[in-house]
Order: sequence, then C-alpha cells, then structure tokens
Amino acid sequence: MASFGLNQRISGALPAEAGLQFLPLVQVSPDDSNTATADPAACTSPPPVHTSASFHCYTPTDIRTAYDLNALYSEGITGAGETIVIVDAYGSPTALSDLNFFSSTFGLPAPDLTIVNPTGTPSFSFSMHGVQVGWAFETSLDLQWAHAVAPNAKLVLIQGNPAETEGVQGFPSIFTGEQFAVTHYPGSVMSQSFAVTEQSFHSAADVQVARFDQVYQQAASNFVTVLGSSGDTGTTNVIGGQGASTPKVLPFPTVNWPSSDPLVTSAGGTWLQFGWTWTPTSPTSLAFKTTPGSRTEVVWNEPYLPVATGGGRSVLFSTPAFQSSIASTVLLGARGLPDVSWNSAVNGGVLVFTSFPGARVGWHTVGGTSAASPQLAGLVALTNQIADNLGKSHHVGYLNPLLYNLPSSAFHDIVPHTFGTVTLDSNALFGFGIAGMSTTAGWDLTTGFGSPDGHDFAHDLASALP
Repeated sequence: MASFGLNQRISGALPAEAGLQFLPLVQVSPDDSNTATADPAACTSPPPVHTSASFHCYTPTDIRTAYDLNALYSEGITGAGETIVIVDAYGSPTALSDLNFFSSTFGLPAPDLTIVNPTGTPSFSFSMHGVQVGWAFETSLDLQWAHAVAPNAKLVLIQGNPAETEGVQGFPSIFTGEQFAVTHYPGSVMSQSFAVTEQSFHSAADVQVARFDQVYQQAASNFVTVLGSSGDTGTTNVIGGQGASTPKVLPFPTVNWPSSDPLVTSAGGTWLQFGWTWTPTSPTSLAFKTTPGSRTEVVWNEPYLPVATGGGRSVLFSTPAFQSSIASTVLLGARGLPDVSWNSAVNGGVLVFTSFPGARVGWHTVGGTSAASPQLAGLVALTNQIADNLGKSHHVGYLNPLLYNLPSSAFHDIVPHTFGTVTLDSNALFGFGIAGMSTTAGWDLTTGFGSPDGHDFAHDLASALP
C-alpha cells in the first residue's frame, strides 16, 4: 500500500500565526416560519410538525429515490453485516433516543448503535458558545442519515472528549478514537464530518498530520474506508479563533484537512433540487416553483446564506498516483479535492430529529458536507454487502484508487447551471471576493466526479474488488 507522508508536501504558503480547531461541518436551516406562508410550504415535517415557507427538506424516501438506492434495497442490499463508524467530538447526550425516533418515524429497522468513549464520557453543556450544541447536531445528522442509507448496518459512534473546546485539546481524543476504530472494526467505513484549514497547522503539521496519516495507513491495511467532508465555505476559510484570538479569513483559496489527505476520500457537496426549482431574481433570493418529478443537481453554492462546497488544491499534499489521469493544468502538482459529492444543501437539506438541550426539540432541516460524508459511508457499506455476496476477498477499504477507475455511468456529472438570473459555476463563497474553483464537465475541483448513481456505483465498485 502506497504511503502518502509529509515527504509529499508542497512547500510554502503556511503563515506564521496558527490556531488549531476541528469544526463540525454542519449547517442547520433557519426557522423561517412556524406557520408557513407559502402554498404549499417548502417543508412540512412529520410530527411534531414544523414547517418552513422557504427551505425545502428531504425524507429518506426522497433521497433513496433521487440517488437510485431503491434498486439496491429491492435486491436485499441494506447494509446487513456491515459496520459504519462515526467520529465526532462530544457526541450527543440524546444520540440513541433521537436515532430511535428518526428510525421509527420513517419505518426503518431498529438501529444497532454502539457508543464508544475512548477518553472518557463527555459532559454536555450548551453554554460553551454553542460548541457542544453544534457537535450534537453533527452527531444526530451523521447517525440518522448513515442509518437512512444503510438501514441494517451496525453503527459505532466514537465520541471524543476534549478537555476544553474543539481545539488542540480535541486532537488527541479524536486521534485515539480513530485509532480504536480502525483496530477494532476492520472492513468498516469511517465518516469524519469535521475539518480544519490546512494553513492552521504551520509548525504543528509535521506532528498532527503525520500522526493521523499513520492511522489512515492502518485503515487502508485493515480495509477500512475513510471519508472526510470537504468544507462548507467554498475556498474561503479561516485560521485562528481559539481562545482570545480572532478568526482570520485567508485572502486566497484554501482547502480543509483531513479531507485533503490522499488516504481520505474527500466528500464534496452538491445542491439537489428534487420536485422544486430555484427561481431567483438575485443571488440572495429564495424564490422557487414547485416542479413535480423534476431532479436538478448542481454545485452546492447557496449565496443567500452564504455557504458552498469546499474544494481546491492542497498545500500539504502533492498529486497522488490515483489522480494521474486528471490534467496537470487543473491540479498544478497538488492533491485536488473533493473526490466525489452528495447533496449538502441547506435549502433541500435532510430532516434530522433532536431533543438535546440548547436547541428546539423537534425536526430540523440540516445540510453541509457533513451530510455528504455519512450518506456516502452508507453507500460504501451497501457496496461491502454486495462484495460479501459476490465472495470478494475483502471489502472496499482504501477507496480512492478504485474510485478513479469507475466508469462515468456510475456518477451524475455536475456542470454549470443557470437559475433565473443566477449562474452556479464555481464554489466561490458569495460576498467574500476570493476566487472559487470552476465547475466543469467531468472531474473538477468543486464536486470531483459528481454524485453517485447509487445502484450503478455500488455494483461497479464491488465488481472492481478482487
């Protein structure tokens, strides 16, 4: 197995001041209306009913239909016998009860959840500047939607227990948790929905990145697939913001780690409009029309929030062998990301149920590339079940070399698209003036190969295994 260490780093471009933070890449839709004014409402949740006039929401049935997963379920492919590992700081004090409510509401099998606290059980406080509430939303999203895609897979939640916030103190705990996961759950799929700007490391890069890289190498040896969310702010990212420091927006395009590690499959974001279409008169408009039966999928870039998929060129890693088919004029010698994408929109997010303190009890519409990683993990778990049925010698494991050899029919290609007066053709974050990466036909630095066609992707990937 090839080793991608710091000898493959691209030198330069690392500023002297640095703060380290792992941030949950979760985006929760605003409560724009308890009593919807639109007819029909953009979103009406199951009981306890919550409505939204402007922000659409998706159920498991919607996502299964949009991504051609039903064909897999009809073949008996539900993730049975497979394991998905979710890694989050703090976790959620109501993770299991909320998952059970989600599952029973949508008629899914009862979940099989194991919670592991490798460095002690986290305490929960919603007074820590919203930090733990953010992680609790993240945990709920990850568990509920990995389960929605692979309903019979075993779920393992690794809850990191940082001493203070999600900063430096959280790195050893998450490292310990991931090390535990790849050792104890060989052949599984691991989803990471957190990130830190590459430039935040500076002098710590040799230590932090190399330590995690060793875990990812162990994951590859144990046939564990590792996914990581690419980010929610396009090419615009910050450093600092820990303790008394003020976050600093870097004035040039950047990407996030660990998604940028070549041993990690970077999960980017698309914007799925399923049964409705955005009809803006300006970038900040939320106007839409209902279009029954329609399916439009574009690069995730919602200027009215603003949020957009992470993607671009790494400054920590050079072009890996599996990207040798990508034009050098695109990668410029760097590791490019993301590799593959999934719906990450907030307007068109997935329904998540929460009951932990510090947030409204009930249904929320949630997006972010945090939504992409666990759902893609679910799809890989379905693939592993197919591999078992075919008598393959091992599970998917290290995905990237396989991913870059799949036929184009396994993906929905994402290309520029115009809605009303707005064209979405990059991941430039609206209003910040930092150049984005271009969305083009074929592989690009905003959505990778695009989003999978669930049935074809799983069968093509399983067939590629020895």
